[in-house]
This record gives sequence, structure tokens and C-alpha cells, in this order.
Amino acid sequence: THEIMNSLAPITSISNTLINNLDDAKKVGEGLDIIHTTSDRLMQFVNSFRQVTRIPPPQKAPFYLKELLADAVALTNSGKIKINIDINPDDIMLYADRTQISQVVVNLMKNAVESCENNNDDKEYFIEIHSHLDSEERIYIEISNNGGKISDEIADNIFTPFFTTKTDGSGIGLAVSRQIVRLHGGSLRLKHNDEGRVTFAVVVE
Repeated sequence: THEIMNSLAPITSISNTLINNLDDAKKVGEGLDIIHTTSDRLMQFVNSFRQVTRIPPPQKAPFYLKELLADAVALTNSGKIKINIDINPDDIMLYADRTQISQVVVNLMKNAVESCENNNDDKEYFIEIHSHLDSEERIYIEISNNGGKISDEIADNIFTPFFTTKTDGSGIGLAVSRQIVRLHGGSLRLKHNDEGRVTFAVVVE
């Protein structure tokens, strides 16, 4: 409601002003430009909101985890960060919605890459992906990086929809990812967080 009202208020105000100044072409042009920009931002917000609230039911099918991880690395690796993948056993197979789980992994990988690349020093940065089965055949996928600790304030809010520290971020990536994993009967959490290692853990039933 806050976001929508912040957008609608200037649209309403400016449109009322334009009604009374239709003969001033310059004011009309400037006003319409502001209305267009504000409306576009509001539309982006509504579309983001729909992504959080209208995730479709998973369309499950079997696929190999190593293939999904290889695709995710290819999509996110800039070539600057060393990425290690360790899957045990090597032939772990998921019965899940591949498109949705891929969205989760790609989002976590993008965040890890950005965390490493945002540092301007000579330190060797890495991303590690570990996967294993537990005694109940649940699949664990852990994505770690050494790009630096997430501050406590941010860590407390990273799964909150629309919370973001990025100037161009929507704040829905982790919220949507957690919801997708929950729809698969699993969980997504921040498992480890310090200067030496930040780890996000995905558990899929």
C-alpha cells in the first residue's frame, strides 16, 4: 500500500495540475513525462508483487542435479571467480520443477558472484557448491562464497519481500526462491555468515 500510494499521489497531483494548464505545452509535456515514469515504476512494482504471490505449482519431473548446476554456473560465471562443484554422489537426481529450482540456484549464484566481485582487493575469491544426500534421502545444496559477511541488519531481512540494498534491485529474488523451495516441501536458509564464508543452504525433499 505504501509503495502504491507513493506512486499514485504524484500522478493524481500532476494530472490535476495539467487539467488546469492544457494551453501550456511545456508544462503538459513535463507533466506527462513524470506521469509516464511514475506509472512505469508502479507497473514494475506490481509485476514484482505478482511474482511473489502467484508462483505456479511445481511441474515435477526427474533430472540430474549436476546438469542443472552446470547450467547455473554457465549463466552466472563471469570468469573472474573460481567456482568449485562437489556433488556426492555424482548422479544425484531430483524430482522437481527444473525451471523453478534453476531459478533458485541461479539467484543464489548471482548473489554469490556479486558479493565476490564487489570487493576491490587482491584477495582470491571463490564460490563453492556442495551437494549431498542425508539419511532420509533429502537433497542438500549449499552455495558458499568468501566475498564478506552479510551485516546482521541485512541478514535479518534478506528474505523479506522488496527489501534490497541494490540500487537496481527489486528485493524479491530470495523471497521468491524461498517460496519456490517451500512449494517443493523443502527449505532455504542462511546457514553460515562470517567474513570467511557465507553459505546458503537449500534442502529439497
